[in-house]
Amino acid sequence: MGAQEKALAATQGVAISTQDLDRFLNNPSEYFDYSVNKMMGLSRAHLDRLHLLGLQRRFAHFRGRLAMMDKLAESQNIHAINNIEDVLPLLFGHEMFKSYPASFLDKHRYAQLTTWLGKLTTINVSKVDVSHCRSIDDWMIAISRETALAVCHTSGTSGSMSFLPWSKKEYRSWIAQFPVVLQAFVSPTIAEKLPLNIDCIYPYFRTGGLSHTVLNDAVMEVIAGSEDRFHAASPERLSADIMLFAAGRRVAEAKGQLGQLVIDPELDARRAEFEAQQRTAPAQIDKFMDTMRTQLAGRRIFMLASSPMLYNVAADGLKRGMRKIFAPNSMIITGGGNKGTVLPDNWLEMVTEFFGVDRIHYGYGMSEMAGQFMCCEQGHYHASPWVIPYVLDPDTAKPLPRTGTVTGRFGFYDLIPDTRWGGFVSGDQVTMEWDKSCACGRTTPFISDAIRRYSEIRTDEGEEKLSCAAAPDAYAEALDFLNDGS
Repeated sequence: MGAQEKALAATQGVAISTQDLDRFLNNPSEYFDYSVNKMMGLSRAHLDRLHLLGLQRRFAHFRGRLAMMDKLAESQNIHAINNIEDVLPLLFGHEMFKSYPASFLDKHRYAQLTTWLGKLTTINVSKVDVSHCRSIDDWMIAISRETALAVCHTSGTSGSMSFLPWSKKEYRSWIAQFPVVLQAFVSPTIAEKLPLNIDCIYPYFRTGGLSHTVLNDAVMEVIAGSEDRFHAASPERLSADIMLFAAGRRVAEAKGQLGQLVIDPELDARRAEFEAQQRTAPAQIDKFMDTMRTQLAGRRIFMLASSPMLYNVAADGLKRGMRKIFAPNSMIITGGGNKGTVLPDNWLEMVTEFFGVDRIHYGYGMSEMAGQFMCCEQGHYHASPWVIPYVLDPDTAKPLPRTGTVTGRFGFYDLIPDTRWGGFVSGDQVTMEWDKSCACGRTTPFISDAIRRYSEIRTDEGEEKLSCAAAPDAYAEALDFLNDGS
């Protein structure tokens, strides 16, 4: 009997009722009695059994209802999930979410883009009226206003944006797990009752289509509890159209073709809007910093942002004489690395000095996954139990053993989404520890802190998307370029 067969046999002895599986899929925190010790202390057999039953449930749920997954399953002749690895041929790559023709954006063909989106979600978008839409922003706002979707986009480094059809409920379900997960990694006193009613700060746009800005609504609802407790640097919307233009501008500049860059007439027509945005930005930052100094000083706050965002806020605040602003038990969470942004060697000391906390907490995640692998005090990223991790051969995409220590391409199936397919293959190289117990006491598989993008270590892979960390600089540069009329 091979390792796979032995693992499968071990799960057969774990009894999980249909009702328990429902509870796990609907609200993992409830299934684990709102205890992070239970959530991160599962036996391997129990975890594998949950994963297999969850996969089977999701596959049966989406079969015949999700066009893109159906097409892939038919082409692979997959009609059932009998073990955890059966789903691997059905994991989407990043190209799936930008598989629409480029002309849909170039020619503002938003009705066709809506039809394409409908193949990636079980939510009906066919009745959405997009005839008035003249921009990506218009289109995304219409989809959000008329359906249960909260579509997010990537930044379009390759020249086309990826659009991920998250639902508003799925975003909330993700953030609703935070209070329990954070019991171990941030604070043991977080209550199960939601909302937490903790002030949240976000040093960027309040709304938008980029994943972090879309997530703000769920953070406001679950963590802050009201809009009054959610404090963004700008009340405005981060423009998807400017993000795509920013990516195109950087590509043109890299090729020495900046003088040939053509500004779309629809974008050019919004020049006054973006000029006004630039004019008001300094006053908005001043107000944001003043709110932290006066209204929020000494309070416990929650903040989820990239490392460059944290550094920018801290550097600005320290120049204003602001130090140790918040309560020491505040929750500051970051992740994703610097992604091309050069930070000073003492950036972390500057951040902790400004915020007044002893430690910044790290998580590993991505736009396609509900949740983050939170980093423990040993520097290990522990898998949330609703995310099924895989490590694949980077060349063949074949699964590497789910035992011992293995290094390869990270893939996963996320069990939380119930309106879109949760399987994805990333561009990241990870080292997974399947069997070793972490010194922190948690028993679930974990990733070491040496996470790298294959585009950084292989010449045959291009960068798949501009990171959220780089977005603020790219956005500002694009606005300057557009408004200069260059």
